[in-house]
Amino acid sequence: MSKKNGFTVTELIVVVTVIAALIAILVPALGSARDIAFKTFCKNNLKQLGICVQSYAMENKVYPVCVGDVNLSWQEYFANEAIAKKYLLGVPISLYPYHKEIKLYDCPKLSRNYAKISYCYDSRAGRQYDSGETVYGAGISSLKAMDYIGGGTKPKYEYYLLSPDMVKKPERFVILYDLPYIKQPMQNAENLYKSMDPDDYDSYQDNVADANGYLWNYNGSACIGPHRSGYNILFADLSAEWFRTMEKNRITRKPN
Repeated sequence: MSKKNGFTVTELIVVVTVIAALIAILVPALGSARDIAFKTFCKNNLKQLGICVQSYAMENKVYPVCVGDVNLSWQEYFANEAIAKKYLLGVPISLYPYHKEIKLYDCPKLSRNYAKISYCYDSRAGRQYDSGETVYGAGISSLKAMDYIGGGTKPKYEYYLLSPDMVKKPERFVILYDLPYIKQPMQNAENLYKSMDPDDYDSYQDNVADANGYLWNYNGSACIGPHRSGYNILFADLSAEWFRTMEKNRITRKPN
């Protein structure tokens, strides 16, 4: 009698069931491993940018300054880096000479969401302001004002500057953090992702002393961070940590 080759229907069902079970187990694990890798990648980026912030502060005696709208693209800047000598162009361009690595500003997850720069600057470390504007509430006493005159036809601007020695608790004071992860862009979120100098100076109720900026918040609406719903945050002491929630006893945007 000849022996039949192949699987019976029952055997095929068992094999398919085992494969499906393995997929159900492995796919979430692979996704979780990828998320952890992205989170670690961004934390390392922030640590390297922290060294650049420290170098800038040592040379200039103040932290970098974020500006308003920057009508310039990365391509235009790299085509003529000398343009930065005439204009104050914001934090990423201020830090670039200290590392010369454009990929340092890229988070794989956020760049897939069309973010030009993946990290947001705490505007309370230094920013452009308008005359008569309420800026930081209780934090204003630690900041100095100065005039900056741009080149060409740029108007005269004023800036708040913060020196590192004015920061009371550097282990808690935020310098840089991940941009919020907005799957379906809220109003103006597209502009935040396109910005050459992402910062939180126009965030919801930023004249309130303990305002979150864009940490778990976007213009008054709750949002999440890009890494497992949390954020990587770089502090003034150059440490970088991941947080799932806003821990007020460990995180502050107030310099004093």
